This record gives sequence, C-alpha cells and structure tokens, in this order.
Amino acid sequence: MSQRHVPVLLLLALAVSACAAPNGDQLKREMTAAVNAVRPALIRIIVVSADYMQGREIKIESAGSGVIISPDGYAVTNHHVAGNARKLLCTLADKRIVDAKLVGTDPLSDIAVIKLIAPDKKPFPYASFGDSSKLQVGDRVFAMGCPLALSQSVTSGIVSNTEM
Repeated sequence: MSQRHVPVLLLLALAVSACAAPNGDQLKREMTAAVNAVRPALIRIIVVSADYMQGREIKIESAGSGVIISPDGYAVTNHHVAGNARKLLCTLADKRIVDAKLVGTDPLSDIAVIKLIAPDKKPFPYASFGDSSKLQVGDRVFAMGCPLALSQSVTSGIVSNTEM
C-alpha cells in the first residue's frame, strides 16, 4: 500500500467544488476519486468501555469510525466513540487489526484523538485536514466512515452552512 498525503476536510469529508450541476458520470467519477483517496486512511473502531451499577462493573462494546491523520498512527474520531474507552481495537483498510490508546478528547466539540499501536512499526496510510475556509455553500461533500460497525460507507451531500 503506497503512502499518500490526502487532504480531508472536516472530519471524514472531502469537498469537491460544485460550479456546475454534475451529470451522473461526473458525480460518480468524483465520488470514486474521493473514496480511492481517503479509503486507505479510514478505520473501524471497536470500543470496550465500563459502567458501574450496584457495585458491579459492566463492560459495554460499541463501534465507530475514524481517520488516520499521520504516518505514525494518530487518528481522529469522535468523543462519543472513544472518549470513555477502556480498550480500543482498530480495523484498518487492509484488514489488519491493531490496538489503540486514547490520547486526548474534547466532549464539547465531540472530538477525540487516538494513537494506533502497530507491532511492525510500518507507516500508516493517512489523510490530512484541508482548508475549510475554501468551502462554499453548495459545494459537494462525501462523508466516509464505518457507522454501526459496517465496513466502509460513503454518503454524499452539499454544504448548506459554512458557519457550523
């Protein structure tokens, strides 16, 4: 797998300018290019957390997704995914499963940073944040991830508000 430095805009989204209304083939080409560029950096995250009720520890398993943002394995996800994790297991695009640890989290902005722990020390494929100041209302975006522990999914939409 080749290392690529791919711009990613606003956690797990890639913006494509929408100067003219696309035909079906153009939209398909744009989506295929976005998926091919970002897919290697997407991760599925299995989270084990703990809750305490009536003096007992209850372990809870949940899932979410994130994107690797550096070759040494830092990844961004949501606080609601990893913020209370006891254990994190990440499935990479190449099907490898690696442990991760929570580095930091901000519940108010619902952002968390995790660090993948690779036994082989190989660099990870990664994406980087783009320049959100270039987004305009009407731009097409593709959101990619692994909702509900599904493998990789893609949805498309348009930017309706650049202030939120």
